[in-house]
Amino acid sequence: MTNYTGSKCICCEKRFTDDDDIVVCPDCGTPYHRSCYEKNGRCINDILHDKNVSWLPDAPEPEIPVTSASNVKRCIRCGAENDPSLRYCEQCGTPLINMDAPRPFNDESDERHDTAPDPMKTNIPGINMTPVMLTQDSDIDGVKLGDLARYVGPNPLGFLPSFIKFGKTDRKLSLNIFAFLFPPMYFMYRKMKGWGLAAALLLGLLNLPFMIESFSSGDYNITIKFAIDVKSHNFQLLKQITMYVSMILEIMSGFFANYLYYKQARRDIFKIYRESEDEDRDAISERIMRKGGTSYGYMLLSFMIYNIISIGSMLVVAKYF
Repeated sequence: MTNYTGSKCICCEKRFTDDDDIVVCPDCGTPYHRSCYEKNGRCINDILHDKNVSWLPDAPEPEIPVTSASNVKRCIRCGAENDPSLRYCEQCGTPLINMDAPRPFNDESDERHDTAPDPMKTNIPGINMTPVMLTQDSDIDGVKLGDLARYVGPNPLGFLPSFIKFGKTDRKLSLNIFAFLFPPMYFMYRKMKGWGLAAALLLGLLNLPFMIESFSSGDYNITIKFAIDVKSHNFQLLKQITMYVSMILEIMSGFFANYLYYKQARRDIFKIYRESEDEDRDAISERIMRKGGTSYGYMLLSFMIYNIISIGSMLVVAKYF
């Protein structure tokens, strides 16, 4: 027979003595003073009933609490840290007493446990990995996540992680290989017309020394005479400078293109929000998709502008210089 002396009645919080009239819940085994049980009319230890575990004596003498260096009780079942004054784990309801059995989180054997580890949780001190569930209505710096996906159009999963990072932090860097390879075409493909035209103009002009040298030597089966000594030290230095500047612009485009695209998406979506206050949700979504998305026509236009700038500036130099 279980000895309840020294354990607490969970109703009145008084410890049982040898002279107390004690009754026990037939389901979970929780003991009560008879008067306390009759006062409530039932067992009030609902957490044990919900977890389908049995009551264990909590007398102070046999109690072997497991405490960490920070004076907390660590649950033998789930490993959660609890306040030392608690008798049951706040996470799983397991009694936090008489825990002299081997603890799975400290067991170095190859023993397999029934409960599979949660990949989203960690017991590493100082690291708190809490899963965050995002939906289409999740707010990303004032814009719905679903509207950002509609604006992007093709390949939203390639952009949304970066957009979430931009919206929740102050970071602006994110690698975009396609923007690095040819910025004008990429910007125009994503309907970033201002940045696309600026990139086409700058890179077209920076390509001028290379074009002059190539056509002077007849590399394209066409030879153009320039009043410039392409083999001179000054010209070669100019060509190297323009090459490095072009490379810097391409690298910056590769690292900042996603952020620039995110800023444009927010700006366009905010404008649609303001102009569509009386429209239904489907109409707003349709306007966002039309405003965003991609354009092969703009991409082709950027390629044409780049070549016009490069060849046109070279012909101007050939005529006047």
